[in-house]
Amino acid sequence: MTGAIRPRKGRSTVKTRLIGALLAIALVGVLATGALGGQAKKAATIKVGVSLAGYSTDFWSSYVAFEKAAGKKYGVTLVGPISANGDAGKQATQIRALIDQGVNALIINPVDSAAIKPTLDFAASKHVPVVSVDVAPTQGKVYMIVRADNVLYGKSACNYISSHAKGSGHVAMLEGDLASINGLDRKNGFLNCMKAHSNLKVVQYATKWDTPTAVNDAKTALSTYSDLKGIYAHWSGPVPGIIAAEKAAGKFSKVGAANHVVLFSNDGTPQEHGWIRAGEEDATISQPATLYAQFAVFYAKQAVAGAKYHAGMKTDHGSKIVTLLGNLEDAIVAPVVSKSNVNDSTLWGNFKRK
Repeated sequence: MTGAIRPRKGRSTVKTRLIGALLAIALVGVLATGALGGQAKKAATIKVGVSLAGYSTDFWSSYVAFEKAAGKKYGVTLVGPISANGDAGKQATQIRALIDQGVNALIINPVDSAAIKPTLDFAASKHVPVVSVDVAPTQGKVYMIVRADNVLYGKSACNYISSHAKGSGHVAMLEGDLASINGLDRKNGFLNCMKAHSNLKVVQYATKWDTPTAVNDAKTALSTYSDLKGIYAHWSGPVPGIIAAEKAAGKFSKVGAANHVVLFSNDGTPQEHGWIRAGEEDATISQPATLYAQFAVFYAKQAVAGAKYHAGMKTDHGSKIVTLLGNLEDAIVAPVVSKSNVNDSTLWGNFKRK
């Protein structure tokens, strides 16, 4: 995928952009980004530090692979990724170490949306621009956020479950960490939408992205509510455990069956696609790991070049630059995946099947 927004008027073809970029790099050895202002650095000298909350899941391990490819595509050297293993304090220390190593820009997937502020302030004091990927900071300044609309994630889950659940009953929501804006947005999007569906009552379970906790909570919901109509998991990790729990409790039935418990998750991993094809899971949201990785690196390079963006700009990868909590965000499009489109070759979860 080559789509990239350029901070100038007009749009050219992909071919023209690629040729222009290659010629510019070959002739002058500087960033061919159409940057407005700022002093460009030679591409070979650009070092981008990468700090992730963790990358042990299939989504994040895939992201890391895509990011390495993006680093080669844009001619930058990636330092990392370094995993904070879910520890905000550890992440702060790691990022300061990256800055001490002389990185020109940072890509950060914050552990905690609020706790990252002092680290962002420190980076700004050292004139190191930051791109925040997947999780947005609720405080502090970054150059760009690369992220999908997580309120829409929750709303999409609500719309799917409410339109497929039969009759009245309960719906279990297995929440991510509400200290992360992603978990909070998914929760709020789901709850606000569910207010319009009085036949369904939401039961909330705080899991903090912990898969064993989420699976145990799903077991509790299955045993407590005989009228359980649906389960919304904020991420893909708990899904196999939920399916196994349903089978163990004698409450599993395939998608479309009269007594089926609707199962909706987020991520769009190859495993989720497999469960959807098998009729064990209803739907997920394809959180675009490919685009997250590509444009996190792209914007890090743009930041070093001093490129300028503003809210309202449209990208040629189908998204739009918006304002989120005082920062700019490239609001990447994340589609719902169900049986009807699970074999779409453009979904990142199908890339391994090519």
